[in-house]
Amino acid sequence: MDQITAQHRYLFNGHRELLTPEEAAAWRNLQVERMIALCEFPAVKELFRSRWINNDPNVLNLLRHGADTFLKKTLSRLEGQTQHCPECRALCRTSRAKICPECSHSWF
Repeated sequence: MDQITAQHRYLFNGHRELLTPEEAAAWRNLQVERMIALCEFPAVKELFRSRWINNDPNVLNLLRHGADTFLKKTLSRLEGQTQHCPECRALCRTSRAKICPECSHSWF
């Protein structure tokens, strides 16, 4: 899997309300898998897998072709629904934000 970029984190965490329940669960699975990879203790790894990994067939189907494909498809779907600054076109922190994080322009 390619490295999860800051843009991925920003969109998936800051615009979570735009995700379908299956996409949110798949994103969580990716985050838990990353935590498992960093963990040293086998018992904790097994606990993460048994309690935090979602085994719903719809969620697993989203990740079937790999994390990169899932991220690209979901990001392309989200791009049209996110809020951008009318002045500099920077991505806003949330879909309801009215102040640009880059140029501080406001459009209430």
